[in-house]
Amino acid sequence: MRLAAVDVGTNSCRLLIAEAIGGKLSTILKETVTTRLGEGQQDSGWLRPSAINRTLDCLLDFQALIKAHRVSAYRIIATSAVREAANREDFQAIIEEAGIKLDIVDGKEEALLSHLGVERSLQFSQPPLVIDVGGGSTEFICPGDPFTVKTLPVGAVKATEGDWSAGEIWSKLREGLALREEIRDHPMVMVGGTPTTLVAIKESLAEYDAEMVHGHILTRPEVEDLYAMLDGMPLNLRRRLPGLQPERADIVVKGTLIILLIMEGLQKKEITVSESDLLEGIIWQLAASGNRR
Repeated sequence: MRLAAVDVGTNSCRLLIAEAIGGKLSTILKETVTTRLGEGQQDSGWLRPSAINRTLDCLLDFQALIKAHRVSAYRIIATSAVREAANREDFQAIIEEAGIKLDIVDGKEEALLSHLGVERSLQFSQPPLVIDVGGGSTEFICPGDPFTVKTLPVGAVKATEGDWSAGEIWSKLREGLALREEIRDHPMVMVGGTPTTLVAIKESLAEYDAEMVHGHILTRPEVEDLYAMLDGMPLNLRRRLPGLQPERADIVVKGTLIILLIMEGLQKKEITVSESDLLEGIIWQLAASGNRR
């Protein structure tokens, strides 16, 4: 079955078209476009018209690709930037007037979709703590029955636009860091643009290699070194750094700081980075439900 998923995030819009066959996914197309929907939202609480237009143009392009690939079912979701926006209903109306069905998901559903994407792609001896570090929020999905989900309003775009200090970020992460004792014996997996970018930078990937990134382990000293390098590098040089998309160069420093503070707060020596996240989670959800759009 050919399926498609779209994630409308704070920093970028992402598309995945894949075949679900025999309990495995085969990627047909995966694209990321930096739309920066959350630009300026930190100050005003509103989505800017220019950011809405960029996102609409991207979604129209994605919809054309979905139709061209003749998928059986697809789902388009919006996360932190839209659900927190004062004009989220206006945004949804604009998108849907263009013929695009959009679901605005809460933090819990976003977290569980990310967890599903990880669960179906990586194996561990103990259930992992999954952390989704996004542009506008960070989700902690703690193993258990049921899962404990914490959605915190801290992300790479917000921290950059607010120029938050390490202390400010730490205070905003406090609720998630309180899980330390519960997850002491569990491995930690991170998803999101910042952790995958750190692997690409570490490996100097001139061309992104999802297979190399997926399942890659980053140690705390490696993350510390990457943060020190990125923080000490002027923006114009970061934009030319192998493995770092120029559009992400401005937010990668604060994004890396968020990861480092989480590792320190939870006393984790290493993280496993997953390329598979909520996009794959949506695909598995569609494959299980058979919903068609």
